[in-house]
Amino acid sequence: MTKGSNTDIIAGLLGFAFTALFWFSLEDISRLSIIFPKAMVIIMALISLGLVVNGIVSPRQQQLFGEGDHRRAVVTGITLFVWVIAISWVGFYVSSVVAISFLAYYLALARRRVTLSQFAVWVVIIAVEVAIFYLIFTRLLYVPLPEGWLI
Repeated sequence: MTKGSNTDIIAGLLGFAFTALFWFSLEDISRLSIIFPKAMVIIMALISLGLVVNGIVSPRQQQLFGEGDHRRAVVTGITLFVWVIAISWVGFYVSSVVAISFLAYYLALARRRVTLSQFAVWVVIIAVEVAIFYLIFTRLLYVPLPEGWLI
């Protein structure tokens, strides 16, 4: 039997590390433009605090990286990395629709067969959702998103 770790405390401490990294990387920009990023960093800090408190109050020993399919996690991580790189070349909208569609298809294969018609419906739904987010950020919040050669 292998000894486990208190994964709540580990995740909370990692969350605090990322919170500090993001907090100190926030630039001093206009008061209204910084509200959303600061709110997200504060929410991330609160979630991290909740994980640490939960790890202290009700500690559970679990094997670190003991559950789940590691191949799917690696493919998902690589896909997200490629998506971030592709945003600046291809553009936010197209790269997001392609990356999310690929992940939906790939992760669904773990549980069932996916027909072409199902996948086509998913792509349409994903395209509409990304379009809504794109419009909210660019038109309502005035947050410029990267535009590549395909938008």
